[in-house]
Amino acid sequence: MKKLITVVLLFLSFHTIFAQTPNDCVNSITVCGNGNFSSNATGIGNLQEVSSCGSFEHNSIWLKITIAQAGSLGFDLIPNNANISVDYDFWVFGPNALCSNLGTPIRCSTSNPIQSGSTNNWTGMNLTTAATTQAYNNCCGYVRSLSVLPGQTYYICIDRPVGDGGFQLNWLWTPTVAGTLPFTQPPVANQIPDYKTCSTSNTGIFDLNSVRSQINSDLINNTVSFHSTFANSIDNVSPLPNFMANSTNPQTIYVRVTNNLSRCYTTTSFNLIVNPVPTAAINVVSSLVCPNDNATINFTGTPNSTIQYSINSGANQSAILNSSGQFTLNQIITATTTFTLIDVKTLDSNGNTICTQPLNSIRTVTI
Repeated sequence: MKKLITVVLLFLSFHTIFAQTPNDCVNSITVCGNGNFSSNATGIGNLQEVSSCGSFEHNSIWLKITIAQAGSLGFDLIPNNANISVDYDFWVFGPNALCSNLGTPIRCSTSNPIQSGSTNNWTGMNLTTAATTQAYNNCCGYVRSLSVLPGQTYYICIDRPVGDGGFQLNWLWTPTVAGTLPFTQPPVANQIPDYKTCSTSNTGIFDLNSVRSQINSDLINNTVSFHSTFANSIDNVSPLPNFMANSTNPQTIYVRVTNNLSRCYTTTSFNLIVNPVPTAAINVVSSLVCPNDNATINFTGTPNSTIQYSINSGANQSAILNSSGQFTLNQIITATTTFTLIDVKTLDSNGNTICTQPLNSIRTVTI
């Protein structure tokens, strides 16, 4: 086991997939709904692609949207850090602009929440604002929503001149139909139970490929990738290998399900948990008794684990060790009797076996 873990760790140290973070238009993130965003992106990327609306890129993230329904589209851009000094700006390019020829932004807001007298650091687009641009000290950070048509694409550059954390993007869509947005439907990312294994140490080996189909059953049209951080899953960089050893116990794994055609994605997460290999032992209070005496057989071991035992090689019987790791069996003895501790198991909440250890430990009570 130790040799296998060492091999996996060595593999992980060389298994780094390099990809570009989304601070350039060509590496933009395709967005198809509301959600939280976190990114490894810092700085302006390879190019300074924006210089308008009274500002330019400092610390940017690029997003791409494709419209599937006609209507009016806006959004709330909400920094995770609510401090009024945190300042996020944005520019919208389109419709159907190219990264190589973005042109002039059709919407932008570079207002500073402190200088503009805002009560919070939100910004975005809505129907209650008439202006299409907001410069440094203009009030409130919002500009007019966009009238959009099916098939149109837009690029949104979000800049973070003050503060570089994550943010929430809440789309504002008219006509309002509960639960709908004007984008292609993103793929399903099912929430799965924590992935558990057993080991004599805090490190175990996990086959991530074995849970792919549980997260999304259509692995032809969708790609399921696993990542060590939420930012990596959003940026779609540094996917984890199929076989891996956990680095902490428990360890959170972030999952990205990406539609291969639309590039829409959904994220979810689960934990890797390593349980200790369970142990158990059997002992009798007295191995010699008189006929019809009561014999006491004690089982001890890993608390809350499940043991299997048999009497005189009969049918297997189960018992659960209590929170102190004990179970006592009292048996009337009429003849020499053999008690066999067959194995001990760790079960999940659904009764499925996480791990087991065979024991075949025998004790005899003689008349």
